[in-house]
Amino acid sequence: MTSVFIDADNGGLSIYEGAGNLIAEGIQTAKTFKYVMDDHGIDPDTRTIYFTSSMDFADENGFEHYDDAKILASEGFKLMSMTREEG
Repeated sequence: MTSVFIDADNGGLSIYEGAGNLIAEGIQTAKTFKYVMDDHGIDPDTRTIYFTSSMDFADENGFEHYDDAKILASEGFKLMSMTREEG
């Protein structure tokens, strides 16, 4: 299965399915993050997900604090987990 890469860029997150295959950019809310991940069938429990180095330097990529991009992604993952249907 193709790896997923999450990138901090211009104050939002970009998500790539595979290297260089952009599926969404400018994500600024946990709700939008969840929507994109769900829409593309990306399950963090079954897919390998990497943060690019820009996530460590989010303050150099349009975020106020260096941790803000990771916090946004974490909130998105939590929202996904909270809304997951038990089957």
